[in-house]
Amino acid sequence: MASSRAHAQMRASALKDGLTDRGRFGAIHEAIDSSQLWQYRQALSLTAPSHIVALASEVTRALEAIRDQLIDVPSITEDRFLHLRAVYWLKNADLREAMRLDLGMSGPPDPEVGNYRGPAPLR
Repeated sequence: MASSRAHAQMRASALKDGLTDRGRFGAIHEAIDSSQLWQYRQALSLTAPSHIVALASEVTRALEAIRDQLIDVPSITEDRFLHLRAVYWLKNADLREAMRLDLGMSGPPDPEVGNYRGPAPLR
């Protein structure tokens, strides 16, 4: 998924050595832009039911919060980042489950979703 690619690329960009604040800002924005997240979201808004689009918007907002945090504090071990990542994972799991239901998929649940379910994120 584009959101997973955006998440991974933003983390990698935030941790690059030798970047100025301005350079890090640009690299993190480029990471999310190059993931094609916005293009996929737009395509989804044309084809998916409104509840799926709403969940995709929540995933995007969660990624934007991670982006902003990584720009402010380029660390993936800070409590705030860990909280935002947990929120993202939960929103992503909600979206994946809803998309599978919308497509009429039967059988066992998506095994990847189980990896995202855990204790509620701490505030």
